[in-house]
Amino acid sequence: MGRVKPPPGLRPWLLRVGIHRLALCYPIIAELLRGAHLRVKDDPQKALFITNWVDELISMAFPFPEMTAEVATVYAGMTSVPALRHMWTVQHGQKSNRLGHDLMISAVAIVHRMPILTANVDDFVEINKHFPLPGIYHPMEAQWYLEPGFDIPLPYFDPSEPNPHDKALPKLDTLSAHSSLEPGNDLQ
Repeated sequence: MGRVKPPPGLRPWLLRVGIHRLALCYPIIAELLRGAHLRVKDDPQKALFITNWVDELISMAFPFPEMTAEVATVYAGMTSVPALRHMWTVQHGQKSNRLGHDLMISAVAIVHRMPILTANVDDFVEINKHFPLPGIYHPMEAQWYLEPGFDIPLPYFDPSEPNPHDKALPKLDTLSAHSSLEPGNDLQ
């Protein structure tokens, strides 16, 4: 949602869902800020823009689920499953120093019984094979990859819906049009 050109219809859809029904959590903020820190040396202006955008997100009324001992316990268990190793270690021969937070996002979701809203469903589907998640939803496809065990009414996603709410959600509008927010596409 922070991209200069977010997926069409995403920002209006998120606003129709309602900020009070969406959550940001520690690993998402850490992932975004890590991306900013990695850009400081090569593109300090972009790093500053990302940091300021994250600060705006944090200042909004998003619920922020706690990182509890129970979350740590679930996360620790996830980091001991060999099939999930590629999500908690850098793989030999990997070109980037990507540090994934999908396991930690999943631990928060499990403990707080919060479905995961993401455009990056593959890792979460894999995690669900080992640790049952409370739901995985891809908004742009309007599809549950994993149905939650409880009713979550969501509005219809319309990619052609105009965004009349430009100021309601912060975005990285001061970056060049070819820029993108890289670390991840996860929203929770």
